[in-house]
Amino acid sequence: MQRLPRFKYLGPGSLDEALSLLKKHDGDIKILAGGTDLLPSMKQKLHRSMHVLDLKRIDGLREIKNGLEKETDIGALTPLAAIEESAEIKKKFPALAEAAGLVAAPQIKNMGTIGGNIALDTRCWYFNQSHFWRKSIEACLKTGGEVCHVVQSGKRCYASFVADTVPALLALNARVRIRDLEGERQCLLQQIYTQDGKAPHTLKAGQVITGVTLPPPENQSGSSYQKLRLREAISFPLAGAAAHVVLDGDRFREVKIVLGAAGSGPIEVTEAAALLKGAPITEDLIEEAASKARQAARPVPNMKLSPAYRRKMAGILAKRALREAIRRAKGLTDDQRGLIQ
Repeated sequence: MQRLPRFKYLGPGSLDEALSLLKKHDGDIKILAGGTDLLPSMKQKLHRSMHVLDLKRIDGLREIKNGLEKETDIGALTPLAAIEESAEIKKKFPALAEAAGLVAAPQIKNMGTIGGNIALDTRCWYFNQSHFWRKSIEACLKTGGEVCHVVQSGKRCYASFVADTVPALLALNARVRIRDLEGERQCLLQQIYTQDGKAPHTLKAGQVITGVTLPPPENQSGSSYQKLRLREAISFPLAGAAAHVVLDGDRFREVKIVLGAAGSGPIEVTEAAALLKGAPITEDLIEEAASKARQAARPVPNMKLSPAYRRKMAGILAKRALREAIRRAKGLTDDQRGLIQ
């Protein structure tokens, strides 16, 4: 049985108090949102912090509400289950509702939060193991060593990015809100990711994600998220793809395709977007865009299933997501999927 190490629990009642505690215990504190990833990692001794800061008592971080200019604001502590079940999210941002709904099992979705999923650590089967198991091999780059057991000549960590909601949020042009003692700032969500498995995001000590903001959906727009996993629950994605389209009649006006679990960060397939923008909706172009997605995927052998299969599936999932996004943008029913052209 793996036990939690000893730590001091901190439960601030306000965001200002939380930020002060983060500064006071800088370098020796972890933030607890839902705890579905942090607590297992602590049991595996992947994190050694004497203090755990629980954000659950802070008001105002669990809301889905309309912001300025009809934007949608989602508090960082909003449970994934609430996002999956939200009628507003389903209607405006179906890709996000799908992504939240595909995260693990109901118990995890009830505890896990959108902020925690955004800040989710990367995974690798040489890293996400018990302390006893890891003692049997040389320390890897992610644990402070000098070797990558997956890519022997690699100069960086290749641990996989496995957050389900992030590809959907990126496809929907989400902005993330980050707070520290100097105030709150916003930036495009893609700006916080590094493509390095060891330090997958640019969040610094003392910073807290307070929420995400989604722009209102345009007319003739649609989105979808598709996921490959071995089990219908619990499993992290082995490949994932989100697509968001804005149509102008029977032509693409805007397109965004983002892959997950295909590298050490989310991968925006800009080549596919450039190919489709302004082009007519044809099956040949959809197939070509899927091929661009497959070429953009960079999986390595650090998860189940071969990299070649996961790369192939990245293209297939991108095609499925793109076709479903088009169907939704056109307002077609499920039975009319074959009429997207």
